[in-house]
Amino acid sequence: MNAADTTTSATAMTTAFVAAARFHALAAAASRNGGVWVSAAGGTANVTAGIIARACRISFYAAHHALDVIGGEGWYQALFMAQPRVTGGPDYYRWDVKTVANAAVRGI
Repeated sequence: MNAADTTTSATAMTTAFVAAARFHALAAAASRNGGVWVSAAGGTANVTAGIIARACRISFYAAHHALDVIGGEGWYQALFMAQPRVTGGPDYYRWDVKTVANAAVRGI
């Protein structure tokens, strides 16, 4: 997080941590059930952070921080490696990351 994020309320960050935990659990389930497209360049994390940020009314950077804290070091690489290997790109995976991230913030 950067200095601008110090004004994020504890309640908002707690909500973001809950959303991040939900995302990681749902992404793991999606990985086991047809896979979810994970960009090699980090775009999937950015999309997820954006959805969490909007839902929790926190900054994009604070949402990324929540994903990193809950997911642990190397979570993005681990998510990438957990996907079934298919050829053809994002359309060949069963789940879209937006679907998984939106499910994670539902009701928040």
